Amino acid sequence: MSTPNPLDTIFSGAIELTSAADRVAYIARACGEDRALRLKVERLVAAYFRAGGFLEDQPPGLETTVGTGAIDGPGTVIGPYRLIEPVGEGGMGVVFVAEQRHPIRRKVALKVIKPGMDTREVVARFEAERQALALMDHPHIAKVLDGGVTDQGRPYFVMELVRGTPVTEYCDQARLGLRERLELFVQVCQAVQHAHQKGVIHRDIKPSNVLVAGSDGAPTAKVIDFGVAKAVGQQLTDKTVYTRFQQLVGSPLYMSPEQAGLSGLDVDTRSDIYSLGVLLYELLTGTTPFDKERFRTAAYDELRQIIREEEPPRPSTRLSTLGPAAGTVSANRGVEPRRLFTLVRGELDWLVMKALEKDRNRRYETANGLAMDVQRYLAGEAVLAVPPSVGYRVRKFARRNKQALAGASLLVVMFLVLVGGFAWVASDRAAQRVRTASEVAVFLQRADTLYADNKLPEAVAEVQKARGVLGAGGGDEGLRRRVEQRLVELTSAARLEEILIDSAALGLRDQGYAEYARVFQASGIDVGALPPEAAAARVAESNIKLDLVLALDRWASALRTDPRKLDPARWQQLQAISRAAGPDPWRMRYNAAAEAGDLRALRELAAEADPTRLRTRVLAALGDSLRSAGDVEASVEFLRAAQRRHPTDYSINASLGWSLRSLKSPAWDDAIAFRRIAVAVRPHSPTANWYLGHALHTVGKLDEAMAYYQTVVELDPDHAPAHFSLANILRLRGRCGQAIVHFRRSAELLPADPNPLNGLAWELATCVETTHRDPAQAVDLARQVVALSVKQHDDRDKSGRDRLGNYWNTLGVAHYYAGNPDEAVVALHTSLRLASCDDERYVCEDWFFLAMASWKLGRTEAAREWYDRAAGWMVKKKPREEEIQRFRAEAAALLGVEVKE
Repeated sequence: MSTPNPLDTIFSGAIELTSAADRVAYIARACGEDRALRLKVERLVAAYFRAGGFLEDQPPGLETTVGTGAIDGPGTVIGPYRLIEPVGEGGMGVVFVAEQRHPIRRKVALKVIKPGMDTREVVARFEAERQALALMDHPHIAKVLDGGVTDQGRPYFVMELVRGTPVTEYCDQARLGLRERLELFVQVCQAVQHAHQKGVIHRDIKPSNVLVAGSDGAPTAKVIDFGVAKAVGQQLTDKTVYTRFQQLVGSPLYMSPEQAGLSGLDVDTRSDIYSLGVLLYELLTGTTPFDKERFRTAAYDELRQIIREEEPPRPSTRLSTLGPAAGTVSANRGVEPRRLFTLVRGELDWLVMKALEKDRNRRYETANGLAMDVQRYLAGEAVLAVPPSVGYRVRKFARRNKQALAGASLLVVMFLVLVGGFAWVASDRAAQRVRTASEVAVFLQRADTLYADNKLPEAVAEVQKARGVLGAGGGDEGLRRRVEQRLVELTSAARLEEILIDSAALGLRDQGYAEYARVFQASGIDVGALPPEAAAARVAESNIKLDLVLALDRWASALRTDPRKLDPARWQQLQAISRAAGPDPWRMRYNAAAEAGDLRALRELAAEADPTRLRTRVLAALGDSLRSAGDVEASVEFLRAAQRRHPTDYSINASLGWSLRSLKSPAWDDAIAFRRIAVAVRPHSPTANWYLGHALHTVGKLDEAMAYYQTVVELDPDHAPAHFSLANILRLRGRCGQAIVHFRRSAELLPADPNPLNGLAWELATCVETTHRDPAQAVDLARQVVALSVKQHDDRDKSGRDRLGNYWNTLGVAHYYAGNPDEAVVALHTSLRLASCDDERYVCEDWFFLAMASWKLGRTEAAREWYDRAAGWMVKKKPREEEIQRFRAEAAALLGVEVKE
């Protein structure tokens, strides 16, 4: 067997992804350290999307065989068919609703190869699909009606138009119960059986290729898209169907182990049985046997290994690990979560797991065999999925023959049940304990592997699945304690990672100190109460020792360098614990250099650092220290090298994004790109989403920034910076009612910070929606802001003066709208006195409001002078903000002045 071409495989995977961030992360992950391969893939992908899907520079073996022509669209006429609208698109073709005009008028589905994708390989596969469909005639398979070649030489074929919804979506939307879902599944099995009898293996059975529509009041399933079909014992076309590059054919989540083995000769009809098993699993549980998010982020070889070697959890086990999603899944099936678990556990588990056997010889021989076993379950008969025990047969018999057992024979039967039942129950419980322990061990092993790869949220999720298995019963107390301890450890490691990134970027102090203390206490290490030796011993025994030691180092360093010198003894205590728990000479050198800001020593450490030995969080910390010590360029260079070695590591991408924006000439495009990777790796991280939103906000991409800020506050309702930044964008967008909500929440979370309070006071005074105004409250808040700021800001430096001037500006404006023009004049004059120059926008606002306050006090000449000065500033600076334009219009209307541009 020839070796798969990685260029073709990675390119094919990349163009299937709709998100640019997902593509960047996928390419980086798939190419690893092969920079030349990465450049080739990036060039191909860029060319593909630049031309709307047409390859400008194709990989070897993908030469176009026919003319490209224009891209088809609505209105295009192909033979007797006029295209109306596109309804689907795959890697090689586009499906349109088309109108057939002669010899009869009807709507059909027309599939045509994409321009530029008409390679020998794709044309062969396209022709195979047409012939596969032409072979079949079944009520649950879309019929082929016609075929031909366009004027540009691109093949097309015409099918009956199936107006339907993917089977899983249809079942959820219609809230179908398990019985109705299983009846639909039987239809799918019958269609697949027909294809097999015609010598065709589908090879891509998944929900989107099984459409369901109502037919005479009953749902009817139709199997579509035989685009990767394979012949059994005959050729569908005289050209090879299986790709010469031997890439994965089909969808990995639904792919059989032998299909993932890349050997087309080893795939037979039982591969479709496996895919049907995955489909049934999803119909029952609402999810696939293997985690979708894990498959999205896994490398190419890792995907194949998972499919071929890992055993998926039983459907009932998966239901027990769904957490909050279990409510939605069970509601979509019309039952309570516990009832759904009970219905699936047992026979349906056995049915599915037989279809999902790694060894195809242990699967159902035929699709019809699987369908018949489902029908046995629906009829209340014993299924063939497992050798039934005596107890199982008796229970089934009793359930089907309740009335027959109601007579004199009841006592005899009950005696037989009791004699055989006690032994069966004991053995069943023992087997359940073994199965539970085995399943838990699998989840914990996955968690350990993910933790080693710094995939902390995914590791936590695996342990939560193990906890769910135990929740379903069958585990001993020792196993439960082990799972709970691992969950605490991994949750702590994930939280420490977030704190480290936050504190490295923003220099958070009090908030970080409190968070460090909480995490250590949750881990059973109260550094304030325990003697240093005892605390060090607990750290050394922990499975997340390195995370705890690194956190102790950063915590101690932050306390030591805090200019307030809050607790000199505490940082020495933390340092002592760290050294006793993990006496690593390299780390000691690093800590000494980082605390002293010794650039020379830090550069030497960076030159010596081995990215294959050091943990990624240590590499990120060294990059942060280089930046903090003042050598941002060295930080960027070091972190870029680390990122090439670990392209999808969260800590490294996050730190690199911060260093790039810290350059003298910030590299915002690159910073945003790496922050997008960080979000792709940690989509549920408030920190990752916050930093990406902040970068987009800084470069003026306000709508996209707002979306990320909203994600942050959904993930963490107490994230004060996100509330504050979101409020500022909402204010600029004129949505001041919502802005007030977020300013208020930010002020509640940061009571010592005058900025959120100032934003809230400003909106309550000036909101364009007057129903949201409360000038009296705005005055009270603005006074609090001024009082806070006087304590915090020195009016002897420019930054401090401008901040104070801005706050007095808010107080003056609030007084004006509260009907206190004399107090407004005093506050606005104070604002002007503090202004370091006339370039600040708030100075122009001072002038406009001095004009209006002076006018109301009867000082018309002064009012006109202030207005003219502000209008002149507007002409000179040409500000675009709607708010200051509104203030100008308001002042002009009061003074009776015509606004001149």
